[in-house]
Amino acid sequence: MGVEFLSAGHHHCRPGWIQLDCPFCGKNSKGFHLGWNLASNYTNCWKCGGHRIEAVLREMGYGPEKAKAIKQELSLEPTIKVDKTRSTYKPPAGVGPLLKQHKQYLRSRDFDPEEMKQLWKIRGIGIAENLSWRVFLPVMLQGEPVSWTTRHVSHKAKQRYLSAAASQEKFNHKHLIYGQDYCSHSIVICEGPLDAWRIGPGAGALFGTAYSSAQVNRLTRHPCRYICFDSSSDAQRKAEELADQLSVFPGITENIVLDAADPGEASPREIRQLRRIAKL
Repeated sequence: MGVEFLSAGHHHCRPGWIQLDCPFCGKNSKGFHLGWNLASNYTNCWKCGGHRIEAVLREMGYGPEKAKAIKQELSLEPTIKVDKTRSTYKPPAGVGPLLKQHKQYLRSRDFDPEEMKQLWKIRGIGIAENLSWRVFLPVMLQGEPVSWTTRHVSHKAKQRYLSAAASQEKFNHKHLIYGQDYCSHSIVICEGPLDAWRIGPGAGALFGTAYSSAQVNRLTRHPCRYICFDSSSDAQRKAEELADQLSVFPGITENIVLDAADPGEASPREIRQLRRIAKL
């Protein structure tokens, strides 16, 4: 390219980006304020905002044809690459219909078992070697199951969620957003799958407060992003951290703190307010 850029070692650098001096507000400044997202192929300056890549390259002195060639050269397909250790979707042994215990648990959380079965494709696990008495939640990608997690039916279980091992999933579930198939322009970002259930279609879960760069990249596909983690101080610190990362992308990012401890415990009124804010 013939232009100085950084991919690491600078406070503006993030995975999947290169940093350059912005030709509009910082030529030769060595500030490296302009980020170029290699997966989605767009730029955003920390100072003056987003710019079309062709305009950035022309401002750097490249002609239209050369600018187009450079853009194509640096573009990456915005798809998830198959990990060699993750090539086959394998649900655990014992998955079957929802049993009485599963339905009782779901109703205790104010979920309709039949509705959850139809919408989220859940099933049940009864007596099994390692996953007894759990609700089975497939993780869907473009309508196909590619991984899974499970939720124990006891509120006292030490490990509430247990998820697929690398050899049991086609894609790493921590590179995916649970429920993203049901999200379009807006997404409400929450921690766990049951939070997404409570909010309904338009919500996506990260499988906890720890998130990956792959998940951040997937979230940037939605122009309107509303983070709704648990109201605890630890969760809110992670929510603010995620909001900071997402706020540099085009669109809007907001952090919403509920009166309830978490979305899964929120009242129908508060969920309606949340969906109204997010325009779901």
